[in-house]
Amino acid sequence: MFAAEVAIFWLVLEAVNSSGYGVVNPVPTQSWYPAASLLLVTAGMAVGEARLHLYRRVWSVASLNDAFAIGLAIVEATLIVTIINFLFPDGSRPLRVGAPALAAPAVVIGIGLLRLLPRLTTSSSRPTGNRLLVVIPDEGAYPTVKALIQQPNPDWTPVAVVTTGPADVGRTLLGVPVIGSASNLRRWIRDSAVQGVAVVEGAASDRVQARKLFAECLAAQLPVFIVPAAESWFPRPSGSRLRQLSADDLVGRDEREIDVEMSANEVRNRVVMVTGAAGSIGSELCRLLAGMGPKRLVMVDINESGLFDLAEELGASSGVDLREALVSIVDNDQLLGVFADERPEIVFHAAAYKHVPMLELHPIQAVMANVVGTWNTLRSAQAAGVKRFILISTDKATSKHSVMGCTKRLCEQLVLAYRGPMSCWAVRFGNVVGSRGSVVPLFERQIEQGGPVTITHQEVSRYMMTIKEAASLVLSSLTISRPSHLYMLDMGDPIKISDLANDLIRSRGLRPNVDIKIVVTGLRPGERMTEDLLASDEGWRPTDHPSIREVISPMVAKEEDLAWTVERLQQLAHEGKSDELVRVLKNAVQGPAEPAEEPDVPGIADERTVDRRSKERGA
Repeated sequence: MFAAEVAIFWLVLEAVNSSGYGVVNPVPTQSWYPAASLLLVTAGMAVGEARLHLYRRVWSVASLNDAFAIGLAIVEATLIVTIINFLFPDGSRPLRVGAPALAAPAVVIGIGLLRLLPRLTTSSSRPTGNRLLVVIPDEGAYPTVKALIQQPNPDWTPVAVVTTGPADVGRTLLGVPVIGSASNLRRWIRDSAVQGVAVVEGAASDRVQARKLFAECLAAQLPVFIVPAAESWFPRPSGSRLRQLSADDLVGRDEREIDVEMSANEVRNRVVMVTGAAGSIGSELCRLLAGMGPKRLVMVDINESGLFDLAEELGASSGVDLREALVSIVDNDQLLGVFADERPEIVFHAAAYKHVPMLELHPIQAVMANVVGTWNTLRSAQAAGVKRFILISTDKATSKHSVMGCTKRLCEQLVLAYRGPMSCWAVRFGNVVGSRGSVVPLFERQIEQGGPVTITHQEVSRYMMTIKEAASLVLSSLTISRPSHLYMLDMGDPIKISDLANDLIRSRGLRPNVDIKIVVTGLRPGERMTEDLLASDEGWRPTDHPSIREVISPMVAKEEDLAWTVERLQQLAHEGKSDELVRVLKNAVQGPAEPAEEPDVPGIADERTVDRRSKERGA
């Protein structure tokens, strides 16, 4: 490459020198002049190359800075050639005095084309893959777009840019037009005939607006890619990380920052216990509680690895006194010993089995873990003088259809029927995105393995919320709850599982039923097409928290009847009589009951309705 540069410089210089510019009778040349001028050019270019490090640059991704370096190197070489040439005596100079300066512009063009040829070749030979529309927040994302254009994925070619903020609409970026505002995204998708969309994250992206963009892209059945902004490419303590479009982006719920400061006042300097601490909800509760300054956080679980990992995580990030209790809630004696040793003041009971089809096949384990375990925890808490007991329940409790739902409804009744000195209540909510009981992790594993993605039915729908939102609202119930009451979280509208599966596939840049097959397997034992947050005989009314509702249950079983039922179920479980156990369980949640005590709340009417849609829209 250096030899080619010297050759270009020397040939242009000799052409200018021998042109006879400016004089009528040119001075005769000597035979050694060409060789001398070649030596001068070689020396000048060697200095210019060394000073500007042209030999170290990667020219396939050359920029304006590299082009300036070429010009400066040639200017320096020209000065050196001019000065040395001028030092020769008159009549013996190998070059005319002005020849180097006159040749310089042509030399810059010639060597510039030589050096920038790899870059120009890269720009002109873009791949002919799928057409990609790039969505940017503003002109600050231009460096990111430039990288996408200069080094595109072989399967995707940026063909147009739209912006959610101010940008140079109507201009081009390395040949790719900035066609308009993302507010008309559907129009630009249609007009540009793209086959995918890449969304560039901004320094302070509007999550609500981003969710709308994702929804429009997925509604057009296009794959979506998330591209981090250039300023977040380097790792920082608070910087964003490269990620795929997640299920949290797809569930359609706005990102809500829930203020838990008032709840922190209830937790601060108190001993708090979480059962099922290694689970999805339990671990998130522990993370939030650890930041609220409790006197001691007691984490109870039978999952050794999960409990160890959680303790290591919280121990490194917080200075809270942590206690791990590797105990099963089914083992009453050991559980009672933990309560006696730790003396917690607040207990969050999240431990439970929750996979509906599996519990249909193992009803004895379901009853022992969910019903007997809750009964043991409730009695141990009472014996240890616990002041507050919060049960984590599920929307499955509204249905008497599955074994899992019946066990959780019986757990709710145990809490509602309790009349001792301890303040007890239950919080009910639907599916949590990303939890171990959620379908989302299964879909993600199936997509990573190349499919197929399995869904039970095309019309199955479920309520969805994020883990952090669910845990935050459970903690918020500390400030608004009353003893022996049942609360439910505002779950929004249900989501079709088939739509979620399709969106997750497209968010990975794949096409449903083309790249990843979707297989309908049929409903499994205990599953239903839809889930309800309220039973047919229940209603709800608002609380002081906009996202928490109070559930009105017209009938509550007597405490002594429930105690007998638990003992009977435990006896049948020990005897292995699963069929009779299921019959007793379902009869218990539908059996004789007494009217619930209605609190006197002036000005708030009891809301009851049988129709599911009218109930959940908020009568």
